[in-house]
Amino acid sequence: MSQQPTGRKKRILVFTLAPPLPPTSGGAMYVANSLVPLADRYEFHLFTIGSEEDRAHVERNGDVYSRVFASVHVEPRAELPAHKRFLGRVLHVAVHAWHGLPFMDASYFSAAAVRNARRIIREKGIDALEIHTPHLAFFKRFAPDIPALLVSHNIESDLFPFWIPASLRGPSRLAADFVARISRRNARRVEIENAWGFKEMMFISEDDMRRVTAAVPKHYVPLCFPVQPVDYAAKRRDVCNALWLGGFWWHPNAEGVQWFLREIFPLVRPRLAEACLRFHFIGAGAPPELTAIHDGRNVVVHGFVPSLSELLADMHLLFVPLLSGSGVRVKILEAMSNGIPVLTTSKGCEGLGAVDGVHVVIRDQPGPFADALVELAGDFGQRERLSLNARALLTERFNLGPYLAVKDGIYARL
Repeated sequence: MSQQPTGRKKRILVFTLAPPLPPTSGGAMYVANSLVPLADRYEFHLFTIGSEEDRAHVERNGDVYSRVFASVHVEPRAELPAHKRFLGRVLHVAVHAWHGLPFMDASYFSAAAVRNARRIIREKGIDALEIHTPHLAFFKRFAPDIPALLVSHNIESDLFPFWIPASLRGPSRLAADFVARISRRNARRVEIENAWGFKEMMFISEDDMRRVTAAVPKHYVPLCFPVQPVDYAAKRRDVCNALWLGGFWWHPNAEGVQWFLREIFPLVRPRLAEACLRFHFIGAGAPPELTAIHDGRNVVVHGFVPSLSELLADMHLLFVPLLSGSGVRVKILEAMSNGIPVLTTSKGCEGLGAVDGVHVVIRDQPGPFADALVELAGDFGQRERLSLNARALLTERFNLGPYLAVKDGIYARL
């Protein structure tokens, strides 16, 4: 790793969308992976967006945060435009358009947040910024003289805006489409063209990194999961528990489960008993169409589960029928690390370097996806081979050690 200059540690202000410790989601895991091991070499300060509940969470876990961060600031989430009156929405759009800010529908920008960030930069003598996701890139826009790293968890302009109701018509629809075009254009200028002059950029996905056209140093640092000591051969053989994992509030997940319910499940349902196949859905905000097929045996909708460890131990297969999204699917990496084989679409396994039939099974059409569910349910040997190969892939490509040197080098140059 690079040598630190003599004198005080470099002071880095880290911006996140939510408190990252202890890590309970993919985004938080990514933040923690690349910060915690370097906490003794740098003086990290945290600026995170959150509610009063998040503030209380940080206070309850004060000892955890104090080991990594010299200071923590929890900034209230900016009021969403949907909660504003008409003139407030007009002003919201005007301010975002004037400053070239993206994500008008789900913006985290507020004048108070910018003031507080500038105050912390001044009071703490901050040397560099580390900004996680383009949603918070506006902090660089208002602190142009501080060298900054933008960490992209996704190409967000692929995902936003997905907020326009299909029922919207007439002038309201035209206005929403107009705002959406500006929002997406601004997002692409920030995350693809580097309009705000980030000195370095870091990506969770090599596919996403290759799409960035800006002439700026770009680095691939994947989300690394430790491989768990799992013996797939010891699992039950009289049933195949197939797992869906992910919150339904997230548009790609909601879209994917609707596709599964509409196109795939009707093809599998008559064969469930014969295949000894049982579906388990874990995630907050399950739609009514999903809860309607819950029967407590062949289909179990668990909802939000605080701890996955016991359930993961009983699972035989993860199925990921995703049609949209970017970055990498944390759920797949988590399943692989726990020795659970994966059936997915091509979109679902983007950025992982997984090979169909070796590390995962990839099917993009409803019929083949349904057939693969039944075939895998009846072929314990194939599932065991996929489990072993996937864990080998994690060990080879998603080992955190070498990537810490990449992150340390970035800090040295900032």
